[in-house]
Amino acid sequence: MRLNAKFLLVLLVAGITGAASCTKDKLKHEVLTPEQLVSGRLAGTWAIPSNVITPDNVPPEVFGGMRLVFTTDDAGNPSKFLARDCPIVFGNAGAGTWTVTGTQDSAMVNVVGVEPLDEFSVKVTSSALTLSFYMGWENTDTKATGKGNFQVTLARQ
Repeated sequence: MRLNAKFLLVLLVAGITGAASCTKDKLKHEVLTPEQLVSGRLAGTWAIPSNVITPDNVPPEVFGGMRLVFTTDDAGNPSKFLARDCPIVFGNAGAGTWTVTGTQDSAMVNVVGVEPLDEFSVKVTSSALTLSFYMGWENTDTKATGKGNFQVTLARQ
């Protein structure tokens, strides 16, 4: 009888220990900020300019072979911005940082470290980025100047 009692006691302790170890771990659900959601949608490389809109007297070549790269940090916040092959719009430096406000589909991007363009609006789909901005311009050949709306669509690479 003593053996049965000890055996039952061991089974009882093992059962309680096992049951205690089977409690459900709560999943940690991290809620992203609106900025992180938009940053994630924009993150990546965008190139191959199409659907170019420029003011009168401004050739569509103003966008050149525009290639933009948006990176994020480990937390999903905006980090580095890189612009290539579009010196008229983003100057020769072409590298800086960026911030974003708005929604995943329509946002305002501010860039630091590039010029002359430092703010533009974007509309984003899974495969296309439409960039729009208002900027002054000068035709270096004719010396004509003006201000106007510019727009270009880039494809996700």
